[in-house]
Order: sequence, then structure tokens, then C-alpha cells
Amino acid sequence: MKKLILVVSFFCFLSCREDIVEYESKAGTGDVYVTSNPDGADIYLNGDRLGKTTPDSLIDLQAGIYSVRLKLLGYGEETIYVNLQSGQKRFINVTLGSD
Repeated sequence: MKKLILVVSFFCFLSCREDIVEYESKAGTGDVYVTSNPDGADIYLNGDRLGKTTPDSLIDLQAGIYSVRLKLLGYGEETIYVNLQSGQKRFINVTLGSD
């Protein structure tokens, strides 16, 4: 019985694991991966709300300079400027303070 519980627990653990999917970006583009502490901040790109919350990714962005603003009720907001190059993957992690 103990072996059965151990085997079932092991498979449950493996099935809960999140896989990161790698893919080839389009030519001339880059990706920005955005996380925050705490999670759930609204993501704005160049002032436009994207309808995404952290953690999330912004993929296939044309190379250039972007403002990424994170806003979470009760924690204020933070703006980060990203200079994205072609083929580049940028990782942004922002700790939001309380209002």
C-alpha cells in the first residue's frame, strides 16, 4: 500500500510541473518576459493596457525601446524602459511597493 501511495504521489508531482516552451522568434523581433512580486499586476506597453497580468510574456516585439508599466491596486505602479534588440530575450522582475 505504501508503494502505491508513493507511486501515485510521484505521478501527481510530475503532472503539476509547468513546462517552458521554447520556440523560434520571428526575424527582427525579440521577447520580454515580465514577472512581479506580488503577481497579478496589469501590464502596459508604451502606455497601452494589454489585458495581461504578471507573470506573462510579450513575444515577437519589433526591436526598439519600450516602456513597460506594471500596476497593481494597493501596490502602486512601476515603469521600466527596455531596449530590445533583434533575437533578444529580456527578463523583467519588478517588486511593487505598497501605496
